[in-house]
Amino acid sequence: MLRVSDIMEKEVINVKNGKRLGYITDIAIDAEAGKITSFTIFGDEGIGFFSRGGSEEVINWRDILKIGCDTIIVNVGAELNLEDFDM
Repeated sequence: MLRVSDIMEKEVINVKNGKRLGYITDIAIDAEAGKITSFTIFGDEGIGFFSRGGSEEVINWRDILKIGCDTIIVNVGAELNLEDFDM
């Protein structure tokens, strides 16, 4: 069984582009069904209780691919465009 406190300590990473999205700050629960529906993350620049300037993003539970020991892997947004990089 996984506890909410355990989930909130894990870093969220997007599998599509490898970007570190931040840490979970809030969890939405469907009380009638007894299931988590989504969670909110606050980007790296805004980590901390009194921090400002970060970006907030809601991730649906169905977008979670894997919950590991230290990270949560999600599948959200656009894929990485390699043409944007000089190689």
